[in-house]
Amino acid sequence: MSLKRERDILVLGLFFVLFLFSVLSGSAEKAEKDPAQGLKNPRSYTAHLVGHAHVDLSWLWRWEETVHEIAIHTFQGTLAQMRKMPGLTFAQSQPAVYEAIEKLNPALFEEIRSMVRKGTWVPVGGMWAEPDLNMPDGESLARQLLYGKRYFLEKFGVDVTVGWNPDSFGHSWQLPQILREAGIGYYVFGRCAPENTPLFWWEGRDGSKVLSYVPQGWYNFNLKNGLSDIFRAAAGQTPARDFMVLYGEGDHGGGPRDGDVEAYKRFRKDKSQPKMEFAVPATYFRKLESSGLRFPTVAKELNFTFPACYTTQASTKKNNRKAENLLLAAEKFSALAATSGYRDYYPERDLDEAWKIVLRNQFHDILDGSSIGPVYDEVQRFYDEAFERGERALNFSLETIGGAIDTRGEGVPLVVFNSLFWERTEPVAAEIDLGPGPAPSVIRLLDPAGTDVPVQIIGRTEKEGRTFTRVVFVAPGVPSFGYKMFRAFAAGSPADAATFLEVSPTGLENEYFKIVLDERTGWIRSLFDKRTGREMLAGPANVLQAIADEPESMSAWELDLKDKIADIGENGAEIEVVERGPVRGVLRVRTSFGNSTFEQNIILYSGVARVDFAMKLDWQERNVMIKASFPVNARDASAEFEIPYGTISRPADGTEVPSLKWVDVTDGSESHGLSLLNDCKYGFDVKDNVLRMSIVHGATAPDPEADRGPQELGYALYPHPGSWKEAGTIRRGYEFNNPLLVRRVMAHAGSLGPESSFIRVEPENAVLTAFKKETGYAERGLILRFCETFGRTTDVRVLLPWTVAAENADLLERPVRGKKGPVEISDEGREVRLTLKPYEIRTVRVVRKPEN
Repeated sequence: MSLKRERDILVLGLFFVLFLFSVLSGSAEKAEKDPAQGLKNPRSYTAHLVGHAHVDLSWLWRWEETVHEIAIHTFQGTLAQMRKMPGLTFAQSQPAVYEAIEKLNPALFEEIRSMVRKGTWVPVGGMWAEPDLNMPDGESLARQLLYGKRYFLEKFGVDVTVGWNPDSFGHSWQLPQILREAGIGYYVFGRCAPENTPLFWWEGRDGSKVLSYVPQGWYNFNLKNGLSDIFRAAAGQTPARDFMVLYGEGDHGGGPRDGDVEAYKRFRKDKSQPKMEFAVPATYFRKLESSGLRFPTVAKELNFTFPACYTTQASTKKNNRKAENLLLAAEKFSALAATSGYRDYYPERDLDEAWKIVLRNQFHDILDGSSIGPVYDEVQRFYDEAFERGERALNFSLETIGGAIDTRGEGVPLVVFNSLFWERTEPVAAEIDLGPGPAPSVIRLLDPAGTDVPVQIIGRTEKEGRTFTRVVFVAPGVPSFGYKMFRAFAAGSPADAATFLEVSPTGLENEYFKIVLDERTGWIRSLFDKRTGREMLAGPANVLQAIADEPESMSAWELDLKDKIADIGENGAEIEVVERGPVRGVLRVRTSFGNSTFEQNIILYSGVARVDFAMKLDWQERNVMIKASFPVNARDASAEFEIPYGTISRPADGTEVPSLKWVDVTDGSESHGLSLLNDCKYGFDVKDNVLRMSIVHGATAPDPEADRGPQELGYALYPHPGSWKEAGTIRRGYEFNNPLLVRRVMAHAGSLGPESSFIRVEPENAVLTAFKKETGYAERGLILRFCETFGRTTDVRVLLPWTVAAENADLLERPVRGKKGPVEISDEGREVRLTLKPYEIRTVRVVRKPEN
């Protein structure tokens, strides 16, 4: 054989050996990671076992059953398993349940407390309930953690560091920062996870990160068949060899089963199974952090699933928004009144108990509309209590502030309060009693400078033998978080007042817009912006579209929208002029579909640059969804949505997505756009420059009568030059959801003048979302919370009525030093200054200093 041939054979042999080695190595690696091949070495993996019971606060049962039966049965059963199996651990979230057990069964609560001290019963989550995480306002999510974590600290001495929402239906992009601001660095969740990524760093809008984990085998795993199968699935998705497994009976409670305990005994030394050990969630996460492994970073919102849940059970969603707005306003004026000495105390109990009701009702199956009908009858009673407590706190605080105003002079004094932190010119509705005798046919209204303010009588009401006249006016320049006093008189003739308002049976016009309705359908045919000379619509708008949904998917969770059945009004509508006056014009459009009726008031005010809609509907249909459609005259448009503590751009691809108080479509040139404001809706879609809002969904499961009957909602169109940022859309959304408050006060002396601003915040992209007394009956500090909304570093100025000291705090209102930028106080001591980073949420605690 020649030397060359020997060399060729040697080279081929070497290649063959290398090829064989690579195949065998690949097979070994595949056997390690491919579920079909099994685990190469099961004992190199560890299952960190955590007993768990996912307790739905209400779902196919009511809250009463949860606390009287499910929770007690679950907790007693878990304690029994702990006694039988020393070392068994159990994680349970939701302080709302713990508090109920503490009141109903103190002995059981003490047993739980004992196990918490031993370290085997582990409070997790830190939120008052496991809420929906897209529809509650940012402040609601902060209160979930404030009330939840403080409860665990007070009752158990446990500072929870593991967030826990394994069943919630999606996760807002600001959530990592919210968790971090509450001292939570780890997050356990289930739905909307990144594909094939059980362990990762979730990065929020501002750059905050939490180490996140999707439990293998879901959150109620049964150990009876061992763990090999779920570990095969996870082995190829992460370098980790440690996986936390949540096992036990859930949904209707139960916790660790006898079968789970027996399986643990049977499999813990089985060499074909991963190693098993009872674990504590925080310890598991700390082990991962110290392992040196590198986990991927995911920087986006974790959405979407169950899109029908953004619309189903409309009354509960409306109650949620109404309660959020009420309690935040009550906190603001109560904090002002108590700190300034206008009232003797801050209504802590009323506000705390009201917030706990609202937070409990934000549980994902309740707020998302996926519970049975009796749940919502029960929930309404709970909301009624929250409204009673919140209104009591607000009304008494406004009364005491009004009592400090010098209201002497002619006429009936009306004080208009502004709960927001910028000056506003907004509509006000009021009832006026001008004394005994016939109700006047003409009323005049003067501002503090003695200037006539146009006023329009819209009705009269009889109460206890007296006649109250209902009026509407636009209050000009009401100071930032302050008030302005007006005086009402009976008059023989109206004052001369310039008005730019024109009303016809098919049109409305003010100084900003000219609106034309189609006389047959009642749809808006034209919305012309006089400021820019631009038509804002690309087609008929405010069209109610009836869209078929597949009967099989007509649950509270799923949407399977098919063909449009009808554009409601295409067969004719009734249009009438309801009001024509110096303040506003109102056109009413009545239409019907099937057995359902719709009544829309289209309202245009003189001096207000938006178009308001007040809708009443009597909904009777099933297997149908109604959307209101608004085609926007724009090219290459972007779609922006409000999320808790911020905003987000999303693809305009027609996906049903959640948003809070507004949605915006802006032209690609940012020369103009159209914002849609709302007071109680959460489901929207945008496609081909058409913005749609979901009005009602005729779900049939689990509540076959969901949303049947009368409903009311409000929304508004806000056309704007420039982008949504330049147009102040964020402020417009807050204004539409927080109307100016008017109170009649008695004539008396006082130290305050006819108008005043107590607090002002600059600039507009720094939103002061909360102003309240710090939690704790003996505490006297004030909490201010800000969020930056434009994505830019911003210097903030806050003007206060007192000399104060200030410091940074976290969401639990604890001092934070060294982790935030400085909080500075002006030489006069009444101006607080700080710098917000892009999308930052910042809490500041201030304390009033004694006056010299």
